[in-house]
Amino acid sequence: MTLKMKNILFISGMLILFLLLWSVTLFADVPKGFTGYGETTAISPDDETLVFSYYHDGDASLYAVPVDGGEATLLAQPEEGTSYVNPAFSPDGDMIVFIKQWQEEEQPYGELMLMGAASGEKRALTSGYNLITEAVFSPDGGSLYFLQAGVFQNYSDIARERPHDFDIHRMDLHTYETEQVTNKKAYDMSSLAVTPDGEELMYRSYEDSDRIIFMSMENNRETSPVPIFDVASEAPILSSPALSSDGEQVIFSDVASKDENGTFIYEGFRMDLDNYEAEQITNFQEHVTEPVFFHHSDRLIVTVDKQFAQRESDYQYWEVSLDGTEQRRLHIEIPEGEEL
Repeated sequence: MTLKMKNILFISGMLILFLLLWSVTLFADVPKGFTGYGETTAISPDDETLVFSYYHDGDASLYAVPVDGGEATLLAQPEEGTSYVNPAFSPDGDMIVFIKQWQEEEQPYGELMLMGAASGEKRALTSGYNLITEAVFSPDGGSLYFLQAGVFQNYSDIARERPHDFDIHRMDLHTYETEQVTNKKAYDMSSLAVTPDGEELMYRSYEDSDRIIFMSMENNRETSPVPIFDVASEAPILSSPALSSDGEQVIFSDVASKDENGTFIYEGFRMDLDNYEAEQITNFQEHVTEPVFFHHSDRLIVTVDKQFAQRESDYQYWEVSLDGTEQRRLHIEIPEGEEL
């Protein structure tokens, strides 16, 4: 074979390879961002409706679906580059508070938003460039309590950047005046709740260890119940505690076992607040998080991450009985191409 023929064959081969790669790129579904369910959910006071976030190419909209599953309805769709997350119902079910999240120059921001559950009318309750992460109504519906971080940074070279310097704030929904309730600048705060009598706030905090804290609204006195249970880690790693509607139980997530690679497997645990005894109530062998109590039955919704410790999460919503004997996945149909 002559040198000229070899060159022709080489060039022809490279051209064919280029065309094949170009065609694959042209017709491939190139990912633009996370698409799937968000981590947190909210159940309406009548136990009829579940509200959640669903991400399309990295931006999260709010959807509603019957608590038994089915076809979802789009409630609120943000502008591009913005997400609506962490919804919570008012006690009468008429309003939904949620967080509007976005980033500018790699700095995240979060602002309070309020929406009519039926009308879908939205308005911003805060403005500027705050870092609010979650909010909850008071039992009388007249106030909002919310968590706000002061900085977004890493405190060590091996840690990733996160919100820090947390405190609890309160907004009066009649005057819209805001006051700072705590002055902790806590390393981490999450899972904010108000007891049914309105006398205490519950939240999860981390300083030197994970703690569930109840704080008196009258004098800021704190108590920290320590669950009595067997844990698969050296110390409890409490996360996403949820308070029952009667204020007598807390469901939280903690390490139940490890997989073959040594990765922690988180399950749901139920703790009675009269004696702090806790028992495991789920056995998914996955990552269980963000439990939400039903208001009028002994059931809850949990979020199960099928790809925990991987690059992207794969969340599913499951209904679980409080005694752990029953569990059922919620099958939800997301409308395609729907816009508000």
